[in-house]
Amino acid sequence: MVSRVTDKDVRLTITLGVVSTLALTLNIGGVQQAFAQTKLPDVTVDAPKPRARQTAQRTQATSTRAAQQRRVATRNLPPRAPVPYMTPSTGTIGAPPSPYAGGQVASGGGLGLLGNRSVMNTPFNQTNFTSQLMQNQQARTIRDVLINDPSVRTVQAAGGGADSLFIRGFQYDSGDYALNGLAGIAPYYSTSANFIERVELLKGPGALLNGMTVGGTGASSGGAVGGSVNLVTKHAPDRDITQLTTTYASKSQFGEQMDVSRRFGEHKEWGVRFNGGYSNGDTPWNRQHDELGNAHLAVDYHGENVRIDADVGYQADNLTPPLRFFGVNTATVTSIPAPPAAGTNFQVPWAYYVPTDFYSTIKGEVDLNDKITAYASFGYHDSNINYRYPSPILNSNAGAIAVQNPGTGSETYTTYAGEAGFRATADTGPVKHVANVGYSITDRTYSQNLTTSAPISWNLYTEPTNVALPGFPTLSGSQRVGANLWSVGVSDTMSILNERVQLTVGVRRQTAGTELANYLPNGVSRPFADTSVWTPAYTVVVKPVEHVSLYANYIEGLQTPVVVPTGYTNTGAVFAPGQTKQVETGIKVDFGRITTTVSAFDITKPSVITTGTVGQLTQVMNGLQRNTGAEFNVFGELTPTLRLLGGVAYIHGVQEKTGTANDGKRAVGVPELTVNLGAEWDTPFVRDLTLTGRVVYTGEQYVDTANKLSLPDWTRVDLGARYTFTSPWNGKPIVVRASVENVFNKAYWASAYSGVITLGAPRTYLMSTTFNF
Repeated sequence: MVSRVTDKDVRLTITLGVVSTLALTLNIGGVQQAFAQTKLPDVTVDAPKPRARQTAQRTQATSTRAAQQRRVATRNLPPRAPVPYMTPSTGTIGAPPSPYAGGQVASGGGLGLLGNRSVMNTPFNQTNFTSQLMQNQQARTIRDVLINDPSVRTVQAAGGGADSLFIRGFQYDSGDYALNGLAGIAPYYSTSANFIERVELLKGPGALLNGMTVGGTGASSGGAVGGSVNLVTKHAPDRDITQLTTTYASKSQFGEQMDVSRRFGEHKEWGVRFNGGYSNGDTPWNRQHDELGNAHLAVDYHGENVRIDADVGYQADNLTPPLRFFGVNTATVTSIPAPPAAGTNFQVPWAYYVPTDFYSTIKGEVDLNDKITAYASFGYHDSNINYRYPSPILNSNAGAIAVQNPGTGSETYTTYAGEAGFRATADTGPVKHVANVGYSITDRTYSQNLTTSAPISWNLYTEPTNVALPGFPTLSGSQRVGANLWSVGVSDTMSILNERVQLTVGVRRQTAGTELANYLPNGVSRPFADTSVWTPAYTVVVKPVEHVSLYANYIEGLQTPVVVPTGYTNTGAVFAPGQTKQVETGIKVDFGRITTTVSAFDITKPSVITTGTVGQLTQVMNGLQRNTGAEFNVFGELTPTLRLLGGVAYIHGVQEKTGTANDGKRAVGVPELTVNLGAEWDTPFVRDLTLTGRVVYTGEQYVDTANKLSLPDWTRVDLGARYTFTSPWNGKPIVVRASVENVFNKAYWASAYSGVITLGAPRTYLMSTTFNF
């Protein structure tokens, strides 16, 4: 539906455009008008099939003289837009799956080694959020995008500047986010959403698809065994873009975002796109100030047989003071105290958190023929953080806080990642094969310097503005950790009956090694040691009728090898990468403009436990966390004016083989029931006005392994609206958005993880205005 706005409508909306007074009269042609209520066609296909090569014509086009003759011969004909070269089904660059109806979610996404797949051909539970959703929901970082999925919950505190997650009840480290398919290359702690085209959320382990992740320092990693996130950067589309967005977030965060894109060449082979953003001001928390900026440049070449994408970016944040998670002293706390009033800043005033990230990726594909594509990619990421913050520990039911050793220091993460391989299709009688062979490598070096001070203390309910800045005389950390991961994976997807039955068989050989240099006077170092493991995967997709897919999978995930520390009988022993195993089955139904997925899964993750008696303690890889659950997801248009996004997840996480009385008790930080349901409604009473709403519910969570402490369930409600009208200056659309997160300003404990708990965000007001030129 294309909306028309009368002069009366424009006058009516002047009061909605508080920020729109910044509009410029500059009129740059070529921007396609895109209104918030524009409906998109159904898309259920995989990557585009290769079209017939126009070799003779393109060879002629390489001759300047021939090109001039052609232009003379056709000078009286109406101009035609250049036709971009098509990406074959074996390629991925320049062929992102199209948005699904409603535009909030894409019709497919990337699966690493397996390439791009449509939702209905994907044997996993995957959701691919679009840039349209991010812009309309005014997402600031990626955690604001992933709040739309019921299987995802944040681990780090809101207002802390980090985006670690739980996916299906298992941790996903902020250092594991993939950028353009390369794990660990995205900004380390948190990634701004303004330069991201797609957020591809894969639920469940994916060692075959992407290899293992390095996580954190590399010495210990959760391994992305509950799921993984790949961020796809924005590149130039076929239409020109010149866009300015002004933003506001409470209490006084003002900012701007710029998006400029162009394509060049006879067939629009060359593309350039720049995204930049800056915001500065006070946050919804008392006494907190945040300054965040980034710049991202994407350049690409999409030719007939060769495609190259190159990206380079920089992001910097200055957060004072950052909010942290709370440790819990289980010896003295018998009941988790009530949370302080929403917006309370429990951090000392002299704390700060200043990360900077430089990152770059380059990807290339060459079509060797119509059935084989060779690909390679490389990424580099340099992350630095300077910090001074105490991580408080709750010591009583009344909210007494103590910090044994407040610290200040710096950390650096230098990460290299790369991959190369082939994708090929072939037919053997009635069986179609899509084969993949890939090599991947990740190398991370982590360095730390930390000095600490004497203990400090205060109370949860009294902001610690009178806690004096101590000296930091004691060197408590000085180390360098190296982690190196490399693997080779192969897979074959065999299909019959026009892809109505698909079977994928694959395996990856993963080698992982770590080393530690500890520079403290009595520090213990260890030399480089590695170990290898095989990780298979099997999946099946069956389409009994049109628009219905039944799927099942067995796939594994890997954690970083564990090195036994000092104080044990087997000190120095290196355990092989822990193998998490998942069995999942599900059904997907595409009703044309709305798609639903119902899935059931069982995931078992190994863990290290300690056995023996004092003086003869031994560590063994024998414990398990088992998460069994079911999910229901929905996205698309229920009616032409009503869009839905969200779902329900039930996860029962238990501890097994612990060797203690904790056997059978609930896993820490895994709520049994979570609900996320969002809706958008295009109102009939005001043209071009859309109302939005979202409800987020999280059930009770246990804080400790003995299940003596728990966090109560909580519900958050978000409301918003957006209005689109035509600019009186240049006739282009202007979109005004306003929303309120946590409408009722509820104070709540948001999450628990490994003995720590975090607070949720207070009521937050968001406004933005997008101008097209």
